Amino acid sequence: MDNVRSIGTEFYGDYNDGGYDKILFPCLKSLELVRMQNLVERMDAMEPTTTGMVFPCLKNLSISTCEQLESAPCHFPSLEEFDISQTKSTTFEKISSKLTTLTSLHISGISELASLPEQLLKNNSSLMYLNIWFCDDLVSLSPHGDVWGFYTSLRSLQISNCKKLSYLPDGLHTLRSLENFEVRNCPNLRSFPSIKGVALLLRTLAISCSDEVLPIGLQSCISLSSLEIDECPNLISIPNLQDLHSLSFLTITSCKRLMGLPDGLDYLTRLKSLTIGGFCEELDSFPSLSSIQPASLETLELYGWAKLNSLPADIQRFTALTQLWIRNFDQMEALPEWLGKFSSVRYLYLRECKNLMYLPTAEAMQHLIYLHIFFLPQINGKMWKGKRRRVAQNCPYSKYLSPLKTD
Repeated sequence: MDNVRSIGTEFYGDYNDGGYDKILFPCLKSLELVRMQNLVERMDAMEPTTTGMVFPCLKNLSISTCEQLESAPCHFPSLEEFDISQTKSTTFEKISSKLTTLTSLHISGISELASLPEQLLKNNSSLMYLNIWFCDDLVSLSPHGDVWGFYTSLRSLQISNCKKLSYLPDGLHTLRSLENFEVRNCPNLRSFPSIKGVALLLRTLAISCSDEVLPIGLQSCISLSSLEIDECPNLISIPNLQDLHSLSFLTITSCKRLMGLPDGLDYLTRLKSLTIGGFCEELDSFPSLSSIQPASLETLELYGWAKLNSLPADIQRFTALTQLWIRNFDQMEALPEWLGKFSSVRYLYLRECKNLMYLPTAEAMQHLIYLHIFFLPQINGKMWKGKRRRVAQNCPYSKYLSPLKTD
């Protein structure tokens, strides 16, 4: 509703009718305000001196893309899930000032938000899920260090794409129920807090920071099923991972000083998905994958860099692969014919390989059911003439290739 500038007291009806103790919206459980571009104020129903109740059963509140909103009510006595995005920080602080019953909080794209309000952190002792995305001005979680009331309740903490985030308190390792801890694409985070106190509980861990070493406690995370180490530009080594026996998903990408893979990968017998690459550009070849257990691996995603002109040959060991991703092998001109040995591979993804011109023959590719091609500038209409054109006609995924268009 682009023309709405104010939601006044008429929204609540004649709340004085029947006395100040009237209950307004007694059954409403969910309320959303979405894409109201010019909404400036949403008035409260009552003055603070009244004794009536508003939204006694409201559990879910969502406010999205209301960028001009400056004032809003804060009387939500039973609110459990609060999702707010693309709104001013003052509005967020106003609404959250009296919340005490939250179990889930999702914050995204809040401008001028340097830290979360202290009262919000202290008063919500039942908070289980906290997600913070695309808050460009966020510097720290709390304005005064470890000030929060959800030590025993928080299960999941996700922080992503917060460009100014520079500090995470060490007290995070005291969160007794934390199972999911993810920090992604926060380039100014100086160091990652210790996870020693929650190591045995963690199931999912994603690390992004500018430190040279990984946090204390990583080797003790024996219950981890997913580990992601991404966008760590100063990281020089990764500790031995042999004790992470439950690991099913492993990502090590965009670590520009890393010269190789960690030790202990041969002990990861449950590993199903591996995403690796984007290492030191001084390397002339991709690090050996010979230590990876071949029997369990189903998905392999390789990130190359400017110098690489070929795929690592030991990929051929992974006979159980069903999905193969190949990215950023800028000097590679042709895919090897031995890809045809992967009769198990059904999905092949080729992305951003600037000089890739040739695919294997039809015989080597006929087991595929899906081929994804994105930003391969050297592949154009000319390569589908003659034999190469017949490849497309004979393959079961020909509808994706004919006619081929380059992004």
